[in-house]
Amino acid sequence: MSELKSTVSEEITLSSKGYKLQKFLGEGAYAKVYLTEFVAKDDNHKTSLACKVIETSKAPRDFVVKFLPREIDVLVRLNHPHLIHVHSIFQRKTKYYIFMRFTENGDLLGYILKNGCVSENQSRVWFRQLALGLQYLHELDIAHRDIKCENVLLTANFNVKLSDFGFARFCADETNSNILSETYCGSMSYAAPEILRGKPYLPKPTDLWSLGVVLFVMLNKSMPFDDTRMRKLYEQQMGKKYRFRSRVGNTISLECKTIVKHLLEPDPGLRHSAHQVLNSDWIAMDSRLINLNAVEAQALKRAREDNRRISVPKQGDILDVGVRRGLSVYKASEMIKALATLHHLEDELKLSGSEQLTLATRGYKIIKKVNEGSYAKVYLAEYRNPTKNDKLSTLACKVIDTNTAPKDFVRKFLPREIDMLIKLNHPHLVHTHSIFQRRYKYFIFMRFMEHGDLLEYILQKGAVQEDQARIWARQLALAVQYMHELEISHRDIKCENVLLTANQNAKLSDFGFARTCVDKSLKDVQSETFCGSLSYTAPEILQGAPYFPKPTDVWSLGIVVYVMLNRAMPFEDKHIKQLYQAQINRNWKFRSRYIDSISENCKRLVTLMLEPNYLNRIKIDNIINSEWIAMDSRLIEWTPQETIAFQKAKEERIQQQRKVDNPDEAKLDKEVSSVPETSIRKVDVTGSTNSWCRTCSHVLEKRSH
Repeated sequence: MSELKSTVSEEITLSSKGYKLQKFLGEGAYAKVYLTEFVAKDDNHKTSLACKVIETSKAPRDFVVKFLPREIDVLVRLNHPHLIHVHSIFQRKTKYYIFMRFTENGDLLGYILKNGCVSENQSRVWFRQLALGLQYLHELDIAHRDIKCENVLLTANFNVKLSDFGFARFCADETNSNILSETYCGSMSYAAPEILRGKPYLPKPTDLWSLGVVLFVMLNKSMPFDDTRMRKLYEQQMGKKYRFRSRVGNTISLECKTIVKHLLEPDPGLRHSAHQVLNSDWIAMDSRLINLNAVEAQALKRAREDNRRISVPKQGDILDVGVRRGLSVYKASEMIKALATLHHLEDELKLSGSEQLTLATRGYKIIKKVNEGSYAKVYLAEYRNPTKNDKLSTLACKVIDTNTAPKDFVRKFLPREIDMLIKLNHPHLVHTHSIFQRRYKYFIFMRFMEHGDLLEYILQKGAVQEDQARIWARQLALAVQYMHELEISHRDIKCENVLLTANQNAKLSDFGFARTCVDKSLKDVQSETFCGSLSYTAPEILQGAPYFPKPTDVWSLGIVVYVMLNRAMPFEDKHIKQLYQAQINRNWKFRSRYIDSISENCKRLVTLMLEPNYLNRIKIDNIINSEWIAMDSRLIEWTPQETIAFQKAKEERIQQQRKVDNPDEAKLDKEVSSVPETSIRKVDVTGSTNSWCRTCSHVLEKRSH
């Protein structure tokens, strides 16, 4: 792991620029760091640098096309004495080389582990330097989003420099309005409570929380909160349940404790800013730290001038930035093009020999990539059924690599999704053909939808005619009714998750956020996770309080119906606070070009679905039996497949209720039950199982479809 595998041409390229990689220093998720010697061509002066080598061919696409360009663009912009100085950046094929100042004394965590608690006076000096670096970033409307002791580096003179801008992003749009972040960034121990809450957040205050944790660790040589479980961590944060260690609590000044209190404030609106902590009584206790030195003052002035001059990109997009401070680096736009070209090959699924053999022996062949989400890629696939004279079927294959997905997704959401896919069987839900696991990859084969998703259809063909919208709305409502009868909520209904078949029927897909909405005693349980897309999110979710998930599905379905009829969203979703107010105040209307052609029954139903009070919102059964649906007499009667699917769901629910009412009888049934007809091996989400683990096709064939 410590040796850099480089080609002769790469070594020649490095050498021609004066660089020589000497030894391995450390590594992160997608990069390795090497001690490097740089020899200047003009005077042969030697300088020790750190070189961060990023191998893009081994990193997830999301990192390469989103976070890496952001990091490089941020590094190019920054020039502050308390931020790590970048010497140069260049690319060679699939590798990026980022040369930075080498900090001789390692990182702050290593220092604390070796030397113990940092004295209050030294903590004040280092804290001020970090706060100045953070103030500079925030003046440029950049949030770091990964401040922790490991990212604070110590120079030979024992000054600190903030490093690692892999999660940094712009946090204002072109009108200088704040942009909310949705990404779970950084380390859980340093994450602010608003991030753990799982809802969009303002990123700047989270930097201050993380800085407060760093200060606490310096003073105590321990974390302020127990981070073994996320829920417990969040509860302690909200309850301000931290305290200084007894051995240092009596020696720390009241002014210092006050700073920690203001930074570890769970309400981000009350949390102190970098400007406030720099002007605090604690910093002023050392008169040398009150005024900025010339370099600090010049950097802050330049940041304020740059912020006034530069139009900040919307939603964290990358600006076209030329060479700054003598850096050897591409324009960001050129770099993105290079990354796009580089990842053209990522469209092909890379399979090991054993994986290819496993697929082929079961009749599957991957053809090409058709789409991808946050943690999965979707491929067009072929299946030849050996039991039916090698009949050829076209399928979609969703491939999930648990190695590159967050642990929370792998342990929580992925098992739920697989369980849902096996359990659900309805004509208006996407049919799952089979699921199996090979080491760390999950292959989910589903029916291929020839006409793509509903959003693509609307963007290509415009608003949907009311008669067609009625048919699709009914199909989706029947699917949701079926799920709700099984006490399952989808929690991510949106146009992109509505797929269209060759016969122009709609099918609901993507059960990554689906979950049961009752406990073991069949009592309703509330959800706490911020799920789905902001544009389709119900107001009770935006409130940030626990919510009942079924009514949120109805709200999202109402948004889908509105979009079909108007080719537009009902609300502006640029800012979460304004979105919530618009929802509560019912600030939406049908577009003028369509309103006259839409029936009153339709308008009335959409209004009932977009009712902000979930208690008064129309139920899914009432949507199916509404006057709008009844306007087409063909839609009143259910097809045999729809009837059978719903009846099975109803029977299953009745059976579950019997088990709750008669637990002793249920226990007896379990003891005398025979071996199931099909052998379905439990999915091991840790990735240790190598064999075919769940074959849904056999199970589903036994059900009416």
